[in-house]
Amino acid sequence: MDEIKVTAEIEATDQLGMLLKRLQVDAPRTGSLRKQAAAIVEKIDYLGCELKVIEVDGISNAVQIRSRKVVPDGFIEIVLRGGNYLSLERKGAPLHISKRDYEKLIRDLKEIF
Repeated sequence: MDEIKVTAEIEATDQLGMLLKRLQVDAPRTGSLRKQAAAIVEKIDYLGCELKVIEVDGISNAVQIRSRKVVPDGFIEIVLRGGNYLSLERKGAPLHISKRDYEKLIRDLKEIF
């Protein structure tokens, strides 16, 4: 069975949570960028901010999603490419996320891809 590859850059971790700098997902199969973007905006609502689609670029086959509001310590940016790649980054300070929410994020992203 084809497997989705998830790579995370974590600044620090403890028993309850972590500071996530970057997350990358590589999928073996190509999906619909528009469906993936809509699912991310709808389903991933537990990162401390509301997400919105900023740009859909049909020429480079990419979608940019960001936090609806920028807060003093940064914002989340998600880039989808080709229907089989995603990067999630916290611009500014790393994202403080509980281990439970991190595991949910991984499950949700695997479902979307």
